[in-house]
Amino acid sequence: MRYSPAAILSSNFKELFQIVKKVVLKATLYHEWEENWIRQVVEIILQDGKTLDDLSEVFFFEVETNLHQRRLNGDDVYTLMVQNSHDLVLIGKHIEDAVVMPGSEFGIQGATLIVRGAPSGVSNMVKGFKAWKAPTSISFVDTEEDNFAEMAGLLSESQSNVFRNAHSAGYYDSPRKTSLVEIARDLDLSRSTVAGHLRAVEKTMADSLRKRLDDIS
Repeated sequence: MRYSPAAILSSNFKELFQIVKKVVLKATLYHEWEENWIRQVVEIILQDGKTLDDLSEVFFFEVETNLHQRRLNGDDVYTLMVQNSHDLVLIGKHIEDAVVMPGSEFGIQGATLIVRGAPSGVSNMVKGFKAWKAPTSISFVDTEEDNFAEMAGLLSESQSNVFRNAHSAGYYDSPRKTSLVEIARDLDLSRSTVAGHLRAVEKTMADSLRKRLDDIS
């Protein structure tokens, strides 16, 4: 999920980015939901002329410990343990099956949030972020191995075999390069058996797609 620089700098993040150029999430360590804050490890790059002491001016961003400092491309990069009580971190308060991942970053160049979890949890996170401020763009990326394992586990060996042969023979090309009769003859099966297997595969794919569309709507 992407927020433009204008969206970030017109929010109450503005006071933070008067002091820092960028914040990158490295880890989330602890949730204190009763007091509405979370403990995070972040990397920050300060604006020119600013110091860590200046962060005390940011009401939602309390530095607990300066863990490390290094030099990168002419900038000092600080690794900090912080208490973050910004409204955005509270979006996850009632969402147990999705998280904002390390690598998510905010800065004067905008923000990129990486969310992973169950489809329903990711959907709830996205709805929460939209309620805070409409993002510039949203991309949904699934792990191919997980998708394939989920889909393949619902198909029988016969269904998978018929589908592979039909696809290889051009049954799903436009125009079709083969027919159910030809596929049935090649596999020594009846036309009705081939048609039934392909309908089962197509329904499995359609059900999976519908579920994912419902999760993100």
